[in-house]
Amino acid sequence: MLTTTVSGRTWNFSHAIGRNAAAGNGFTQPTDVAVAPGGVLYVLSRGQEGAGGVQAPNKRIGKVTIEEDFIGDFAREELVWPMGIAVDSHGNIYCADEFDKQVKVYDADGQRAGEWDGDGKLGSPSGIACDAEDNLYVTDAASNEVHKFTSDGKHLISFGGAGSAPGQLNRPWGVVVGTDGCVYVADWGNNRAQKFSADGEHRVTYGEETGGPAGALNHPSDVAVDSEGDVYVSDWGNKLVKIYENDGPVLTQLEGDAVEFSKWAKEVVESNPDVVKAYRRVSDTRPLGLFERPVGIAVDEEDRLIVTDSTRGRLQVYAKEKDYMDPQFNL
Repeated sequence: MLTTTVSGRTWNFSHAIGRNAAAGNGFTQPTDVAVAPGGVLYVLSRGQEGAGGVQAPNKRIGKVTIEEDFIGDFAREELVWPMGIAVDSHGNIYCADEFDKQVKVYDADGQRAGEWDGDGKLGSPSGIACDAEDNLYVTDAASNEVHKFTSDGKHLISFGGAGSAPGQLNRPWGVVVGTDGCVYVADWGNNRAQKFSADGEHRVTYGEETGGPAGALNHPSDVAVDSEGDVYVSDWGNKLVKIYENDGPVLTQLEGDAVEFSKWAKEVVESNPDVVKAYRRVSDTRPLGLFERPVGIAVDEEDRLIVTDSTRGRLQVYAKEKDYMDPQFNL
């Protein structure tokens, strides 16, 4: 459905960005996306593994606009198992590298500015997010904790711990800090997401516990929160995005709607007459628009939702419409 309306909220599918590509205006298994002011997106391509798991050129960070203008990319042959990406208020980019057990830092121009291991706390860093003071929250799949650091890697606090009780974690992945200052975590191994206070006190659980079967999650990979407090979870296993009220009940879900080619993909397809002919023979294009393993998810300053559709090598963008009114038809 190109438009999804529920409980006074409406999400309109806007457009897709990108295509499967190892270079230029495309992505290779995009794992995460971070939003910078002015409609700029940083897209982390996890890419294909190089020999022995070493760095490969298709592992990179792409810089694009939400209108699908390609600005450039960086960090080629510097990343091994990149998992999460974040941008601070100064435009610095932070990338969690699971293999190197580091956070790698780049300036706004994509130049390497350093790296840190968080005082040795990082065993398998996954998701990463900045708060309003440019501190960083990093999920660690090895210790099943969330660590909080200063921007230069000094450890502040940790919370979580292995288990399935409220507040405990099992291979946590994506993380975000909401405008309320709370920390939201995709609890991958426990098939749920959780909300914590800034200092790690458990507040809310999202998933079957609060949503019933409709709200159940299957290995969620990331989480985002908009300015009105609605919570978005990448439901990796079910190939959906689930949307919850901030206090837990499920609202609705998105299945993916990119039945039209992105600008970049269209340029490639239209240059190949055989591909155009093949596409015209497809009687039902709906399956092509569905999410195929959504991973990273983010919300920009206009409450537009951006989802990394990793297997298909693209992003899908939804606009949240406020004060929506159903159309009136006079027959």
